Amino acid sequence: MKIGLRVFYNAGWMGGINYVLNIARMLNNLPEHERPDITFLTSTPESEIIANNNRNLVSRIEKFSNARALNLDFVYPATQLPEAPFGAPWGGWIPDWQCQHLPEMFEKQELARRFLHYRELARRPSVCLFSSFQAIEDTRILFPDFDDSGWSVFNFPAVFDSSFWDKHNSTAHEKLRARMNIPENYFIICNQFWKHKNHLVVAEALSLAPDLDIHIVMTGAIEDSRWPKYAKQVQKLLAIPNVASKVTLTNRISRDEQLMLLRGATGYIQPSLFEGWSTFIEEARALGLPGLISDIPVHREQSPPDSTFFDPRNANDLVQKMKNISTNLPRRTSLTDAKNRHAEYTQNCARVFLNIARKSQKMYDPQKHELVAVLEQTIPELFEHIAENNRYEQRDLDRWLAAIRLSLRDHPEDLARLGARLCQDNHKFSENAKKLIVIATLAKCSPEIRQRFLDFDLESDIEAQGIRKLQGEMSTYDVQTQLAIKSTLFRLRDLVRRKLPT
Repeated sequence: MKIGLRVFYNAGWMGGINYVLNIARMLNNLPEHERPDITFLTSTPESEIIANNNRNLVSRIEKFSNARALNLDFVYPATQLPEAPFGAPWGGWIPDWQCQHLPEMFEKQELARRFLHYRELARRPSVCLFSSFQAIEDTRILFPDFDDSGWSVFNFPAVFDSSFWDKHNSTAHEKLRARMNIPENYFIICNQFWKHKNHLVVAEALSLAPDLDIHIVMTGAIEDSRWPKYAKQVQKLLAIPNVASKVTLTNRISRDEQLMLLRGATGYIQPSLFEGWSTFIEEARALGLPGLISDIPVHREQSPPDSTFFDPRNANDLVQKMKNISTNLPRRTSLTDAKNRHAEYTQNCARVFLNIARKSQKMYDPQKHELVAVLEQTIPELFEHIAENNRYEQRDLDRWLAAIRLSLRDHPEDLARLGARLCQDNHKFSENAKKLIVIATLAKCSPEIRQRFLDFDLESDIEAQGIRKLQGEMSTYDVQTQLAIKSTLFRLRDLVRRKLPT
């Protein structure tokens, strides 16, 4: 089986980067006869760097825009339609519906963006993966009329390179602790200082218990661009002398340093108010660490061994749980036992993923699930939805369309296919499509890209247009469709030549 993994780059979302890399590692941990052929797909210079730094995980690295030519069986993940490939089977990914549970954590335009993109992922591709049962149930509640036959839960594991388990250097760990002034026994929190990660409850708990014998290392960037005052509020509490002596803030550190500190920790704390599926908890599970974790549905679903749950909105409850665990720490699993146990767990997760990919192969219908066919249905429906729904505004649709146009700029032939479908005279969306899809996309393209649009050869692309032969002969409907498409493309080319001379 040939799997294409789209490599993300988002400096503010390391979880998305690690998600894709962990899937590649997970698949490589299968017995050789079960392993798929994996290709990393990149779309930015940053993602190319990430892919090249991890090229040992894959057979090849290719441009995402070339996915059609690679004969891939499954391309994943797309967190929005513009991240889906043209001309290849693909799967959507909805990590969670935090935007519905904690809307106060998001700006209005981000709430609209997530809802509009996730809604289409839930109903358009042949398969859509969800990181938890909570996420899939939330989707069923939001969209009770959607066909859920292509929905699947994939609980992704944390996976370390094979060398990670064998290269522990106690001297290097001691030097790192000495440099950062970290005592021998410590608990660790590996989260960026985003508001929903809830470092505040830990700071409050420490301020309430000056005699508590515990030290906590907090790794991750000390910032939240959406809530700039939040990190300062946490830091102010952590600066109290009897609290500061119990905490080490590392800010941004290298991945190797973070894993070294995690591996050497006594235990971990995960205080988050909401998670899609906590990578941090999965990493701690892999290492056999005992932990204090917030009592939220996804953490109950993850339920790693030796977990103690606490109320994430109650600092006093956390104080009591900290006291209990600091005086009666569960015995930590040996690294050898943790490695063996996690290898089996990881392989089971990999087989779940491959079963979903095979399911996609069986369900994938290019006439329904290929991205041009998806956009043909989605764009007019979203126009109608926003016109009828006071929840969203025209600018929300404009942002959505801008993302679609960005993906179409590298695919002028697919733009021609889409335009031929949307711009027919009898299509109620025709005028909008000409202006907002075809012209608006090509206006920001190079002359070479525009020329590719103009040179699109319909005769050699009959199959992509969805024209089928029935028993060796064109049906009457197919002939009419073909003529309509030819006529529409002729007029579109003329329009583009007039509006956007090359």
